Amino acid sequence: MSSSLTIGESTPLANQVAGHDGVMSDASGSLVIKPALPREIAFYQTLNSSSREDPIRKLKPFVPKFYGTLRLEGQLSSEGDIKGLPGKEEIPESVVIQNLSYAFTHPNIIDVKLGKVLYGPDASEEKKYRMDKQARDTTTHETGIRLTGFTTWHEPTQSYIVTPKSFGKTISVSQLPEGMKRFFPLPNDVVPSLVSASPTKSQSELEIIPEKTGVSLESGIPPTPITASNAPSSESASSENKPQEYTNHTIRPDCMIKVLDLILEEIDKLFSVLSELEIRFVGASLLIVYEGDSSKLPKSLEKLEKKKALNLLKANKINEQRSAFSDDGSIYSSSNDSDFEDDFENEEGDDEILNEDEEENKIKLECSPIKLKLIDFAHTWLTPEEGPDQGVLLGLQTLKSLIEGRKDQIESAQKHS
Repeated sequence: MSSSLTIGESTPLANQVAGHDGVMSDASGSLVIKPALPREIAFYQTLNSSSREDPIRKLKPFVPKFYGTLRLEGQLSSEGDIKGLPGKEEIPESVVIQNLSYAFTHPNIIDVKLGKVLYGPDASEEKKYRMDKQARDTTTHETGIRLTGFTTWHEPTQSYIVTPKSFGKTISVSQLPEGMKRFFPLPNDVVPSLVSASPTKSQSELEIIPEKTGVSLESGIPPTPITASNAPSSESASSENKPQEYTNHTIRPDCMIKVLDLILEEIDKLFSVLSELEIRFVGASLLIVYEGDSSKLPKSLEKLEKKKALNLLKANKINEQRSAFSDDGSIYSSSNDSDFEDDFENEEGDDEILNEDEEENKIKLECSPIKLKLIDFAHTWLTPEEGPDQGVLLGLQTLKSLIEGRKDQIESAQKHS
């Protein structure tokens, strides 16, 4: 897509939990407009234009949909002409990608930094030393992951529980399961707030991050928790301020187990793909989103299960038809470009013409219960003959183990309840 792509009015991105400032969203909230370095733009363009025979094509289901790039050309005058703006050359080109939190009613979002190495091959010796020290001082070097930031919807208070960047930077490897508990809480779990009061704001203003923080709901943009990477941490608070504690979480344990199973399924698929790709990801993250609305999540899970069953029946029927004409009895397999999110799209009879509001409601109703995608490719490059990125694979193994551990805890709690 060319740089003439028009988005219309933009606004700061809702539900951003980590990353750099300057990320924007279009007026609907369905698109992310992210300033990008040339290497990241090249990655998206390469992946988007790859053929089915290209090994990298298998990565496409695990990357946000890419719609093109935007570049500032000038300011539109009242006469319809484009007038140049001083310094426009200094404003980086942006990628326009899918907003993964869009269509969720109350998205629970976690950003997990993957890999053991935090610097690229062209980094200075000073930066290599600094980044290596940061990796060793956090969970990155030993486990291949760092919990960068996340938000979890708390229905009783109609607010988000914010876990800021400082949490992931200060915990030890043995404390990583605590992060899983914060992101996947059981109804009776007590989750202390890590967002603290400041001298200029009251405790209630900061401890409870209301749904309406930031952007008017009339704009159609999803609920906006405070940006986790910018949230003040409890370390800077006065010891006199006792942190708020959250409990009475509303996601049922049986639904949470299904969510964890879906995430584990996607991690296994991603691990299989990356095991065969010779590529390096420095600074890339795995973004996981699941529905935090206690009434919508069960319906979304049920719909996914029904559609999986229907797709299996269709696949078996195609297999039977192909086997009848195949000498080797080959089995039908779905395209590498498809994943479980596609089960919510392209139904028969869905080609009706809808107005904008109807289309938006349809998207929200058909939102999958989870999304799992790789993001942040500013320092990503192909490495022919050098094998896969072992640090990223280690990170996926660590994350899988942590989620399996959390699933075991929930199943154990169910047995004893």
